[in-house]
Amino acid sequence: MASGLRTGTGEYGEPGAWRAAEDGHRGRVTDLRNELQKVLLAEQPRTVDRGRMPLVERYLTTVIETRVEGAVVELGCFAGAMAAWMRTVLDGAGDGRPVHAFGAFAELPAPGPEDGNCLKEGEFPATEKDVYVLHDRFGLRRPLVYAGWLTQTLPASLPDQIAFAYLDSYRYDSILTSLEHCVPRLAPGALLVLDGYADASAGDHVEQPKAPGVMRACRKYFGDRLPLWTVHDGCGWGLGVYHHLPAIA
Repeated sequence: MASGLRTGTGEYGEPGAWRAAEDGHRGRVTDLRNELQKVLLAEQPRTVDRGRMPLVERYLTTVIETRVEGAVVELGCFAGAMAAWMRTVLDGAGDGRPVHAFGAFAELPAPGPEDGNCLKEGEFPATEKDVYVLHDRFGLRRPLVYAGWLTQTLPASLPDQIAFAYLDSYRYDSILTSLEHCVPRLAPGALLVLDGYADASAGDHVEQPKAPGVMRACRKYFGDRLPLWTVHDGCGWGLGVYHHLPAIA
């Protein structure tokens, strides 16, 4: 008697063929990511390093594996390095969500009174085209790019629900603007990662002296009892991580 269970083998035939196709896909993605990492370390060493990329991968993968709903966003995109890295992480997990990349695509403004002097006025000029060229070079799906100062783009264009956010703008004003718009949109279980958050050699909540505005903006937004922890894993500039837990009734 037929059980009614359909056991069709589909496009790849037997289950073993499915596994072989899946393994082949993973291998191609791994090779691509290795090559991308090599190029980024050589061409954009000031925006990515061997410490940052594995940490971003770790927390983005956590969001994917725990099935947190919402968008993947980068606030403070320069020339597309981290957006491309996040794309490969998503692709490796079979996650088709787009990456939303917000950036001024203009030279850095002068530091404000809460900022350090490490990043000078006029540094990091890049264009949207630079982002697209990098993705096209590796055959990656282009991110959704929003060009302009965050005060202009976030109110109208930031997705309503966010699963993973990477904040990488270093300036007090832009980090505070990012937190104000991003945190209220975080889904339960979402993760928010801030670059340049702390001095990795000094402790969890010690300002990175080259970019003190990042932690100062967090204190302004969250208060003195900061709900973040610091990670570095070889990255001299400690990243701050915030886990958005469901509200307790």
